[in-house]
Amino acid sequence: MSIEKYNGIIFKSIPYSETSLILDIYTRTSGLKSYIVSGVRKKKSKGNASLYKAMSLIDFVAYSGSTQKLYRIKEAKYAVIYQNITTDVIRSTMAMFMIDLCRSTIKEREANEQLFDFIWNRFIHLDQVEKIPPDYHLRFTLELCNFLGFYPQDNWDGETLPFFDLGKGIFIADPTGISSYLAMDEAEYLYSLMTDQSHKLDVSRSIRKSLLDNLMLYYRLHIEGFKDPPSLDVFKAIFSI
Repeated sequence: MSIEKYNGIIFKSIPYSETSLILDIYTRTSGLKSYIVSGVRKKKSKGNASLYKAMSLIDFVAYSGSTQKLYRIKEAKYAVIYQNITTDVIRSTMAMFMIDLCRSTIKEREANEQLFDFIWNRFIHLDQVEKIPPDYHLRFTLELCNFLGFYPQDNWDGETLPFFDLGKGIFIADPTGISSYLAMDEAEYLYSLMTDQSHKLDVSRSIRKSLLDNLMLYYRLHIEGFKDPPSLDVFKAIFSI
């Protein structure tokens, strides 16, 4: 058994026994792993239980071994202290949707440093950006597809390929006979997100809501066993999208 240092994003935190926590942490160098931190929920504990909340970005030291399924955290600290996510209901709701989506899709226990950096940087950006764009959640959901292996094909054409086949992930000329597809307005909006041009479109809340629902369907079609993030309904209610 050895002691290793990690950067980690806490995906899930659940109470264990009377004083401990079980954590799912996505690490930069080892992928997703499960950890236990003992005694942190004691009233007089020197540890900081709030440190171990979902979406926290931490640096930590843990015991590691090749045959273990549950690793023990020796010590931890914030790598980044949020300034706005924890106090702003809009940002915190957005962040919870994002971390739920990550938790629902990322299961690999191998390192993927590009994916880790993407998630890490998006949470920092969400905390720091002055004004949150109304399609921030859609951009994150779409960009995550790129790391999961089913990013839409960049072949939209408003005249010849104006629809989007959710099953095949491509823009198409005619949706006849296809059960899951985006209509022209949504397909154009999807492409504008892909090309960072969405600010040029006048997009209604109803189209943003429909695209979010269809992106969840897109995930279900491409990830076996995918379930909508638990916070999705709360997210919709807060944003009224």
